Amino acid sequence: HTYRTIRKYNSNIMIGGCGFRCNYDGMMDASFLQKWKQQEYTPDFISCIYFAYEKGEINQDIYSKRSTDNDNFLHNILKVRENIRESGFEDIKLFVTEWNLTVSSRNFLNDVCFKGAYIMKNILDIYDKTDMIGYFPGSDRVSEYYDTSRLLFGGMGLVSKDGILKPAGFAIEFLNRLYTYETARGSNYLITTDGHNNYGIVCHNQKKLNYNYYFTREDEVVKDQMWKYFEDRELLELHFKLADIENGEYKAKIYRINDHSGSVMNIWNEMDFEKDLSRNDIRYFRRMCEPKLVIKKIETENGIIDFSLKLEANEIVYIRIIRQF
Repeated sequence: HTYRTIRKYNSNIMIGGCGFRCNYDGMMDASFLQKWKQQEYTPDFISCIYFAYEKGEINQDIYSKRSTDNDNFLHNILKVRENIRESGFEDIKLFVTEWNLTVSSRNFLNDVCFKGAYIMKNILDIYDKTDMIGYFPGSDRVSEYYDTSRLLFGGMGLVSKDGILKPAGFAIEFLNRLYTYETARGSNYLITTDGHNNYGIVCHNQKKLNYNYYFTREDEVVKDQMWKYFEDRELLELHFKLADIENGEYKAKIYRINDHSGSVMNIWNEMDFEKDLSRNDIRYFRRMCEPKLVIKKIETENGIIDFSLKLEANEIVYIRIIRQF
């Protein structure tokens, strides 16, 4: 009845669903979709939600446990795609309407550089495997309560309750600056172009979470000891070689978010996690929480732009290369 009513007034609206939890077995299998395809009205899109948990079981009590698979999001999307293919919905769109690492709004991993690298890594992983992906939520204000008087409290949002962009928010901003056409992609980078000798590149050095994190309650993560929750803190060196480039002079703008530049948590740490911040203090955070910018001139040699970049642990970078005339 709902489908017919909507179609009566607007034939362009897409109608689908239905928000399956794609990481729980049996909640979105091929047999269910096959039965759906036999109905009079079929969906215009399939939608699912994802949080980094798995179904656990103790004494026949079902519960959720944190997934230790760093590529769990990709693996689940591939499984969903396979179920869609087997059901006969081959050309249907797939929307991820809600996703996040955690459902906890008291987990300080949400406030540090790791979260920005985690977002960028996962979006690059499923870049061409979904038609839409919606991060949830946008702001920490959705989870304010009596215990959220401090600057940061582990909220899931991209923006703090005071409107300060967190590393997670910068990851989305960097991705939004990319150009239309993809030229190359790897596990840690994506290169795009506008087709007019301008390039946009994002890259990350996301570190895997270790046993310390999985043995710690999410609301007990220690904000000034984040280093102990990662498998390593090694640098990552990326070497880029752009070929078939029009000879001439180019300008590279490099924007970086890491523990030393643009991280709201690290700036707060420098203030000894002060509880009582004034309006001027908040303004200071907004000014300081910006990416570090370096501008370099690049000369092409035989139609090649060749450069290297070292990334700190959980650092995210956006590079814009612009042709100079």
